[in-house]
Amino acid sequence: MMKLKFCGFTRKEDIEKVKQLNVDAVGFIHYPNSKRHLSITMINELMKPLPVKVEKVVVVVNPSLATIDALATTTPMTTLQLHGNEPLETIQYIRAHYPDLRIIKALSARNQEELQVRLDHYRNQVDEFIIDTPSQDYGGTGQTYDWEILRGIHDVPFMIAGGLNYDHIQTINQMDLNHHGYDIASGIETEGRKDLGKMRRIIESVKGVTKYDEPI
Repeated sequence: MMKLKFCGFTRKEDIEKVKQLNVDAVGFIHYPNSKRHLSITMINELMKPLPVKVEKVVVVVNPSLATIDALATTTPMTTLQLHGNEPLETIQYIRAHYPDLRIIKALSARNQEELQVRLDHYRNQVDEFIIDTPSQDYGGTGQTYDWEILRGIHDVPFMIAGGLNYDHIQTINQMDLNHHGYDIASGIETEGRKDLGKMRRIIESVKGVTKYDEPI
């Protein structure tokens, strides 16, 4: 079954919309250059109402060790998503101090060769990869990229991100790639707010069942 991560939540009203939906992970951004940036205090408040079984992800870019400590000790996050050019020492620090924390590494898809080099660099260091659109601002572009460059990835778990919406997912589903999920932010929004209709439509397409409490 494909994994679904909905990302970039900033409002309590939007958490109310998503908390009963059949998504695997909900993401929050702690990066001041992002339009969806939240303080650690606000991330904590928004995570609290989410069900236990939902993966709670915080997206960071080249975080300091102090930032990692603050997030790990102040919020109920279960996963840290690294979206910058983090050294392996940062990952080793997380593993040593927070062994229960899952680590996702986001990589930009500039070309197949560069992508493979970066995958190899972080291979066996992280739990999962996200392949996103190249950006000076480390994601959040709302733009897609050429998914054909993902054909060479066979041996690491990865989700696809980068401006995805319902129609893009239908196209990718026909491509027979080896991804195991989708990470979506702008494609579930209307005028900057999470759109329940868009979320439900994508869940129905990917999962078949839109709510947790509906029988499979």
